[in-house]
Amino acid sequence: MAEGRLSRFNRENMAWIVWALRLIVGATFVVSGLAKIIDEWGFVYKIEQYLSIWDMTVPRTIVLAGAIGLSGAEFVFGLLLLTGCYRRVVTWLLAATMAFMLPLTFYIMVADPVSDCGCFGDFIRLSNNATFLKNVVLSVAIVYLVGFNSKVRGIYLPYCQWLVAFMSGLYALIVALLGYNVQPLVDFRSYPVGSNFSVVDSEDDDVDVTYIYERNGERKGFPVDELPDSTWTFVERQLSGAVDDSGVFSVYDGDEDVTEAVLHGNGEQLFLTIPDLRRADISYTYLINEINRYMTARGGELVGLLATDRRGIEGWVDYSMARYPCYTADDTSIKELVRGNVGLVYVKDGVIVWKRNLWSVPSDVLTTSSNPLQFLDFDGLHRLLTLTGLLLMAMLLLALLQTMVLALRNRVRLWRMRKNEPSVEQKE
Repeated sequence: MAEGRLSRFNRENMAWIVWALRLIVGATFVVSGLAKIIDEWGFVYKIEQYLSIWDMTVPRTIVLAGAIGLSGAEFVFGLLLLTGCYRRVVTWLLAATMAFMLPLTFYIMVADPVSDCGCFGDFIRLSNNATFLKNVVLSVAIVYLVGFNSKVRGIYLPYCQWLVAFMSGLYALIVALLGYNVQPLVDFRSYPVGSNFSVVDSEDDDVDVTYIYERNGERKGFPVDELPDSTWTFVERQLSGAVDDSGVFSVYDGDEDVTEAVLHGNGEQLFLTIPDLRRADISYTYLINEINRYMTARGGELVGLLATDRRGIEGWVDYSMARYPCYTADDTSIKELVRGNVGLVYVKDGVIVWKRNLWSVPSDVLTTSSNPLQFLDFDGLHRLLTLTGLLLMAMLLLALLQTMVLALRNRVRLWRMRKNEPSVEQKE
């Protein structure tokens, strides 16, 4: 009898340990996968960085497919483990994943080819040492789950577990495609929507900002709250006081630093960004030029920021027939600012209002919308919360339906047992 109690005690402890490890390991994979599917561009860049270190060239389409597949699988496996679905299969899949990731992160820790492995995208940045130790802990936990996970029931019964896998996979695919084709639904980078994209925040008490305007050969300085009318032409912005230049987006015209003149933070600006001219689609130049005409007509400006040299700038201006100013910026800074081969960033009075990949802009937006700049505003966080809410509601509804079906089945079984039970007269 004592042995029976001890066995029951051990089973209960095992169940608690399994559920604790499901929560820890599953949540880690969910967060890691979700961070990468939100910013699929960032994961593509990271994979291409690894490939360049190993002198490997792979087409972008294959890299993209691999990035979506890997990040989506990571998210789905983590969610299946959290809910106790496919208890045997999912632990072996996670074990296979760690059999690849553990040696890879050990190599990264020793050789140090990159400063950040990209396991959590830009959401959480870990050192290479911390990443390897994290994977060691996860591997130990997964080894335990391989042996005992199948012995503890999950939330969903086998006949409806495929629905959990399908819904989580569909969710991952939608989030990834939205992030890749438009913009990441959540921006973990240096210049999120709502941040200041001028040289310095004009609200900083330690910095005095004076805007220099010119009219009829006369130049005059104005404070930010007393800017002149449209008869004056903006020339430059002058700063005085304590200015911290760390992390400032730098813009060059040849060898000349023109950051202050370009990122002046006054009025409406639309920045056209190209981190790699080889990937810029020339078919979009007509739309770009139409947008430039629209911005000029409303008193704003379109500015090109290209990761190239003066010769590249001249080539782009020549074959795109650009009538807007184009400058040079670092490709890493451009990728930090906005995702996409060709991106658009709308800035009003120095504050970033929205960002978009150019190929997500409808070709007829200027003719079909009364206010294209407002129409193109993309609220990614709202979309992510909506999709996440739909997924959680669907999973909760599935669990409730499963509970109702089980309760109904038990009632039918009890009714049949009572119906087949012999009466008192039959017993006598």
